[in-house]
Amino acid sequence: MIPSMLGCTVPTIGGLPKGFYWARKWGCECIQIYVTLSRRWNVAELSPDDVLKFKSAWKDSPVKKVVAHVPYLVNLASPDKNLWQKSKDRLSVELSRARQFGVNFLVLHPGSYGNSNKEDGMKRTIEALNSISSENNDKTTKILLETMAGQGTMIGATFEEIAHILEKVSDSEFFGVCFDTAHVFAAGYDIRDYGGYETVLREFDTVIGLHKIKTIHINDSKTDLGSRSDRHALIGEGKLGLKVFHAMVRDTRFRNIPKILEIPESDKRSEENLRLLRKLQLIPGHLPQSKTLQKQLVRKDEQPD
Repeated sequence: MIPSMLGCTVPTIGGLPKGFYWARKWGCECIQIYVTLSRRWNVAELSPDDVLKFKSAWKDSPVKKVVAHVPYLVNLASPDKNLWQKSKDRLSVELSRARQFGVNFLVLHPGSYGNSNKEDGMKRTIEALNSISSENNDKTTKILLETMAGQGTMIGATFEEIAHILEKVSDSEFFGVCFDTAHVFAAGYDIRDYGGYETVLREFDTVIGLHKIKTIHINDSKTDLGSRSDRHALIGEGKLGLKVFHAMVRDTRFRNIPKILEIPESDKRSEENLRLLRKLQLIPGHLPQSKTLQKQLVRKDEQPD
C-alpha cells in the first residue's frame, strides 16, 4: 500500500470552514490552519455555532486529520515575564480552541531565549508546558514541538534540545514532535538522498524516538545545509532535491502521519506541489540519478493531468 496523508496549509479567509473548500479543491487528506488570528493577541469569543460549522465542513470534506499551528508571536522561552505570561495564556486558548474543533495536533515553536541563555530559555518553555499540561485533563489534542532551523536564539535546532524538553515535561504522552524537512536540513542534518534520509531518521530515533513524530512539515529549503536560515522552497526547487521527498512519501512508517506543505506562494502553488508528491508516491524503488529526469518531473507537474 502506498502511504497517503498529504496536505498543506490552507487559506481560511472567509472563516475557518473555508479551509475545507480548498482541501477538497486540492485533494488534501490533511490540512494545517491557524485556529485564531495569528498576528494579534486579542482572540474573539468562540460560539457553539462556530464549532458546529467547522465540524460540519470537516465531515463533508476528504480531510482525515487537521493540524493547527500556534501563532509565531507566542514565545514560551522569552525572558520577558509579561511576554512569557501572555504566551502561556495564549497557548492555553489555542489548545482549548483546537480541542473544541476536534483538531488532532497543535504545532508549537519551542521559543527564542532572546538576551538570556539557552538553558534558562528551555527551563521557561518546560515550566509553561507543564503548567498547561496540569490544567488540561483532556489530552485528545497533542502539542507538537517543531524542529527548528536554528535562526538567532531559537530553541529546537538539535534533536537533543527537543529531547531534553520532552524528557522534562510531566506528561510526555501529551507532547510529540513536528518534523520539518527544511528546518532540519538548515540546522545541519543532511537528509538529502536515500542514505542521508535514513541516517538522520536513525539519529532521530536514537535521540527522541520515531514514534514521537506526529506531523511532518514537508518543505524544500532555499538555503544550504547548516545555514540556520528558515527559508522554505517549492518541492524540487530548493537544495534538497527530490529523493528525500520520494523516500518520505513512500515511507510506510509515516503512512498515517499528516504531511503538510508550507511553501512560498502557497495559495497559487500548493495544488501543483501536491500533485508532484503524489507522482513521487507512485514511483517504486529509487529515482534515477539523472537530474534531467527529476527536472522533467517538476516541469510536467505545472499542468494538471
